[in-house]
Amino acid sequence: MNNTSAAEQPNSDYRQGIIFALIGTVLFSVKPVLIKLAYAAGGDVTDIMSLRAVSSLPLYVAILIWLCRVPEERSKVRQFGLQAVLVGILGYYFASLLNITALEFISAQLERLLLFLFPSFVVIISWIFLKEPPRKGTFVSIGLGYAGVAMIVLHDFSSFGSQVWLGSALAVGAALIFAIYLVLSKKVISNIGAQLFTSIGMGSAGVVIMVQQQWQGTQFSNMSDELIILGVALGFFCTVLPSYFVAVAMARLTPSVLSLTSNVGPAITALFAITLLDEAFTIWHGLGMLLVVYAVIRINKKA
Repeated sequence: MNNTSAAEQPNSDYRQGIIFALIGTVLFSVKPVLIKLAYAAGGDVTDIMSLRAVSSLPLYVAILIWLCRVPEERSKVRQFGLQAVLVGILGYYFASLLNITALEFISAQLERLLLFLFPSFVVIISWIFLKEPPRKGTFVSIGLGYAGVAMIVLHDFSSFGSQVWLGSALAVGAALIFAIYLVLSKKVISNIGAQLFTSIGMGSAGVVIMVQQQWQGTQFSNMSDELIILGVALGFFCTVLPSYFVAVAMARLTPSVLSLTSNVGPAITALFAITLLDEAFTIWHGLGMLLVVYAVIRINKKA
């Protein structure tokens, strides 16, 4: 009976990991739609980032304090805390800044697909800086992914005009920074654990955002109730909750399995964008999405 229980435990962890990863993916995928709604409610980049930070920062600080009740965790913070701060600001502040700005110019669907190409940047960065050559067929996968994005860019050009190029460039920049963040964070997470890293990294980014808010003189009292509700929802439901769901899933799944669960992300974003934003979904969007998702699956299998 003990052997049966021991065998069931890994299966239980795997199922839980899949569930947590999917929940995190769904919540992350709703984020661009809420950001577009926040723009429609009169917000700008600083407003949206500030509301997101003010509603998430206290929770990250509280969780960090709770984790640090253990002497071993405090020791990790002293040794590797600064690394987590710097990497967290890179991934959670600069990438988010470009990402949110991009959504002012392009559709939520295109933004999600452009960010979804970050594995191609990870492959290239690992090849150039870590001397990890890509496996055969990787660049074919990357080409397929960008062909899929091109289909949607050319379609959206007729709806959004020339600004689609600016928005796409910003989203690609966010994907590149996020890829660099993933490469740098791997070692830090191995030293301090996913939950501690998430608390420090996200918390540090939140502090930087609040400094930006004070410097630019953004006043919450001048914001509409609708914008504040959307900002708080972004902070809690699309930032805090999914970051920890993914962190818990990371402890139960291999990186390849975890990455495969994220492949449903663009479809979820498209569903909410069509329903809530009345965005178009043509055959070109469908073909483009299929190519991008297929390319990411191929890249992950070859990683």
